Amino acid sequence: MLSKEELLEKIREINSRIDEVQRQIDETTSEINNKRTLLEEIRKELAEVRSHIEGARGRLQKTRELISSLVERKSQIINQIRSLRSELLNMNITMQKYREKLVIYRNLLSTINEYVGGKTLEKDKLKRIIEQLEYFFETSPTNPEWERQFIKYISEIEKELNLADSMEKIKAHIAELKSQIDEFKSKREAIRSEIARLVQDLNTVKQELAQLKASRQEVYKELAKLKERREELKKRREEIKSEILQLALKRKELREKRRALQEELEKYNVLLKALELAERNKARARAREERVESLKERAEVLYNRLLNGERLTHDEIKILIEAGYLPEE
Repeated sequence: MLSKEELLEKIREINSRIDEVQRQIDETTSEINNKRTLLEEIRKELAEVRSHIEGARGRLQKTRELISSLVERKSQIINQIRSLRSELLNMNITMQKYREKLVIYRNLLSTINEYVGGKTLEKDKLKRIIEQLEYFFETSPTNPEWERQFIKYISEIEKELNLADSMEKIKAHIAELKSQIDEFKSKREAIRSEIARLVQDLNTVKQELAQLKASRQEVYKELAKLKERREELKKRREEIKSEILQLALKRKELREKRRALQEELEKYNVLLKALELAERNKARARAREERVESLKERAEVLYNRLLNGERLTHDEIKILIEAGYLPEE
């Protein structure tokens, strides 16, 4: 059986332990609240990161669409350039053929000029001469020798007329070839200008593609960083949730410990109250015994006085009755 001092010491010790446990509970609760605040901040940041990821993905999709459009445009330009270059090649081949024909006609014209001695053959004049000679031949007297010479002369003039006609046709061919060559040159220049314009457009498209690809690469890097940050936040979130769970378990254990201490404290308080009650009862009994003893001693004195014939007061008689020396009335 513990004494009152031992019980009080136990109660003080348990109260101190309860205070310490309560302090630990408060600290743990505060830490849990701080962790929850941090968890909420991480969740907000995680939501922001996810929003940024969606935005980056949207920009990436738009960039991909632009790249696809430019790649298609680039392919179209390249096909146009190839088609124009093919047309230009065919045109150059045709022009080369025309030039070769032109050289042939010029050589032929030069040969005819050399043949006629470089003189100018006037076709209309030659026709009139032939007509006049034929008329003169028909109206002149017949002379075989003269006829042969005359026919020979007419034949030579007709030959010159044929040569003049041939030269005229050759010149016409030369003029036509030169015209066609000039036309091809004009078309060729137009094609070259168009090719130059397309090449410039192609270079512009290539530059835009390079910029878009660089931009796409930057978005890839941004996405990689955002995803890395997202994983870090998710990992940190799970760590904090685990820490909160551990702290909650710790607080639960502390509360159970506090409850056990409170139960133990209640037990010692009950024991203390019982001890104090027993002490009070013992004190009352002792006081009652002391009172009875004192009463007996006084009653004995009063009884002796009564036996000696002394007159007692009402209160003194009551003392004798209470002490049992006199019967109750």
